[in-house]
Amino acid sequence: MWSDNETTQDLLGYQVHADLLKKIILNDAMLPISIGVFGNWGSGKSSLMLLLQQSLREWENSQQKEHEKSKQTKQNEHHSPIILQVCFNSWQFESYDSTKLTMIESILEALDKDINERKDVFERVDDFLARINFLKVGVFILKKAYENLTPDWLKKWLPTKEDVDNIIGKDKYNNLLEDVTKGNTSKFIATFRELFEELVEDMGYKAVIVYIDDLDRCDPKRIIGCLEAVKLFVNVKKTAFVIGADERIIEYAISQHYPIQMKKEDISSPFSDYLEKLIQLPYKLPRLSDNEQETYITLLLCKNHLNKFQFDEIHQKYLDFRKTDKHSKYNIDDIKSSIENVNFQDVEYRLPTVPLIKQFLNGNPRQLKRFLNTLYVRQELAEVAGFTDIRPEVLTKLMVLEYNTLYNSRFEELYKLQNANRGVLPLGDVEQEAKTENGIQNPQWKDNWSSDYLKQWLSSEPSLKNVNLQNYFWVARDALKNEKPIASLITNKAMLLFRRLCSLQINQMMKRELPEIINACEDSEKEMIIRLINEKLRQDPKSETCWMILNADEENLLISDKVDRLKLLFSNIKTENIDPKANVFFVRMIRLSDEIHKYIETLPKGNPLTKAIELKMKK
Repeated sequence: MWSDNETTQDLLGYQVHADLLKKIILNDAMLPISIGVFGNWGSGKSSLMLLLQQSLREWENSQQKEHEKSKQTKQNEHHSPIILQVCFNSWQFESYDSTKLTMIESILEALDKDINERKDVFERVDDFLARINFLKVGVFILKKAYENLTPDWLKKWLPTKEDVDNIIGKDKYNNLLEDVTKGNTSKFIATFRELFEELVEDMGYKAVIVYIDDLDRCDPKRIIGCLEAVKLFVNVKKTAFVIGADERIIEYAISQHYPIQMKKEDISSPFSDYLEKLIQLPYKLPRLSDNEQETYITLLLCKNHLNKFQFDEIHQKYLDFRKTDKHSKYNIDDIKSSIENVNFQDVEYRLPTVPLIKQFLNGNPRQLKRFLNTLYVRQELAEVAGFTDIRPEVLTKLMVLEYNTLYNSRFEELYKLQNANRGVLPLGDVEQEAKTENGIQNPQWKDNWSSDYLKQWLSSEPSLKNVNLQNYFWVARDALKNEKPIASLITNKAMLLFRRLCSLQINQMMKRELPEIINACEDSEKEMIIRLINEKLRQDPKSETCWMILNADEENLLISDKVDRLKLLFSNIKTENIDPKANVFFVRMIRLSDEIHKYIETLPKGNPLTKAIELKMKK
C-alpha cells in the first residue's frame, strides 16, 4: 500500500520545479513575491511545496557550514543567512472576519519560536521578543474585545507601557495600539506593515516564506480572507508567499465575494484579473506525460515490493538520472541495470498493468496512487480467498472502466453479462470489430459500446475473450452497487463550479457566464457536472435550476454531440415528469445528430413537453 499524503520523496521529477522556485526566492531582487503553485486536485502541489521547503533548509545548512569555515579563518564575523519558513494550514481559519488576523498571528508565532530556538543567532533577543509581543497585542485587540475577553493569566505576559518605552521607535508602537482602540483598521494595517518590515530587517532574515496549502478545500469566504491576508503582506520586503491551489476554485471564490457583472465585450474575467494582481508568479504544474506516468508507477511498485535499503538505492539512481534527462522514462530495464542482486519478480508481475493505466486514467498522481491501492487490496483479497488465477492486467482493465465518471455503469453491465454466461462474456468478434472503421456490428454490444472510448477499451490488451471473470467480479464486489455515493465520483472543484452555475438565477446571467465556467472544465469535469445535474433531476425532474443550465448551454458545451453524456443525464429520471420549459434543450439535442435524435425519441415524455417540443420545432 502507498500513503496518500504529500512527501519529500520525489518520484515525479518535481525537484526541478522546487529548484527553480528556490532560485527565485533566494534572489533578493525578486522579493517580495507571491507565487501561486497551481494544479488540479492530486497533481502534487503539496509535495512540491515540501520539496521546496527541504531545498531551502539544505541551502540554509550549507550556508551555515560555509559560515563556520569562514569564522575559523576570521573572514566573517556576521551570522550566516537565515530563512524563516512558515506553514499556514488553511483548515485553521476560524471565520472569514478573522482569517487574515489568524494568519498574521501564525507568522508572529513562527518568528517568536524561531528566536527562542536560535538565540545564539540573534543579537537583541529581548528587544525582538518584546516587539513581536507588542504586534501580537495589536492583532489580539483588533480581533477581540480586549478588556472583556483577555484572560488574566495572559495579561501578565503582555508587554507593559514600560516595556514599550524601551522599544526602538516606541511612538509608532503606541500609535499602533491607539489606532486599534479607535477602530482605525486601515491605519493599523499600514502601521503594522511598517513595523513588521522593520522587525524582519533588524532580525537579519534573508527571507520569510509563508506556505499556504489546501485553499481549494476551503469555504469561499475563508479563501477570500486568506487572499486578503496575503494582499496585506504582498509588498513587505523580504517576504514570499507560496500558495498551493486550483486557480479555478480561487476564481470561483472571488466571483462569489465580489459579484462583478461581466460584459460580453470583456476579453478577460475580472476575477482572473484580481488573481493576477495578487499572484505575481503563477506556476502551473503540468500533467504527467506517458513516460512520467510509467516511471512513477514503476517506482511505486518498487517501493512497495522491495525493502527500504533497495528502494533508497533505486530512488537515488533515479534522481541522478533526472538531473541529466528530464524527458525519458526510467523503466524497469534502467532500474535492473543500475542495481544488482535484487529480485524484481513481484514488480515485473504487475508491470503489464502500466499500459492500461496510462491509456485510461488521467495521469493525476493522487488518482494513480489510489487506483494502485485499490488494485493492491483486491489482489490481496484474491490471494486470501485462494484465487490463484487472478491476473493483475485483467483486473486493471475492468477497474479502469469502473473509475470512469461517464462509463462506470458499464462495469455493472459487464457483471450482469458474465453472470448470465457462467463467468464468460459473450464477446464473439466484438473486440476485433472495435478495431475496424465500421465499428461494432454485434447487436448485443452495438448500442451501448460504440463510443470511441469504449471501442478503445474493448480492443485493448489483454483480451477478455474466453476469460472467466467470476473471481474478478467477486474481489471487486464492493464496486457492484446500483447507486454509488455521489461524493466518490465528483471532485471538490467540479462541485464548486456546479454550485456557481446553480447560483446564477437570472437567465441572461446564466447565458453570459455559463460558457466561461464550462470552458474552464476538462472533459471529465463536464461529465461530473452532468452527473450532478442528473442527481438533482432524479429528485425533481422539473428542477428550474437544472433546466435553466441546460437551456442556456446554447453551444452544447456540456453534452457536445456525445450520446453517452445524454444517457448519463437522463439515467433513472422520470422523464415523463419533465417540465415543458425543457423544450429548448430537447429541440437543440434533436438537431445535433440522428443518433441523439433517435435516443430522444425513445425517452417517455408527458403530453405537455411533447406539445412544447412540436411547437418549438415548427418555429
